[in-house]
Amino acid sequence: MIMDYKPYSMEWSRRRYLAEAVQKYFDTDASVDVVLDDIVSVLEENVQHHKSRAERFQEVLNGLKSLPY
Repeated sequence: MIMDYKPYSMEWSRRRYLAEAVQKYFDTDASVDVVLDDIVSVLEENVQHHKSRAERFQEVLNGLKSLPY
């Protein structure tokens, strides 16, 4: 399936970078396990980042709620 995105749009750039990254795995003969491990690792890093951000927001919210009105 070929997607025709407007050149230099967010979608076009995202697809281009993904295609380049996938090609690098093929160029270096990376095993399927390496590809999958990298994908899982990136996703886990993002989950951890967003969890810690959410915790900081919650601390601020709790602080605001504890202020006297």
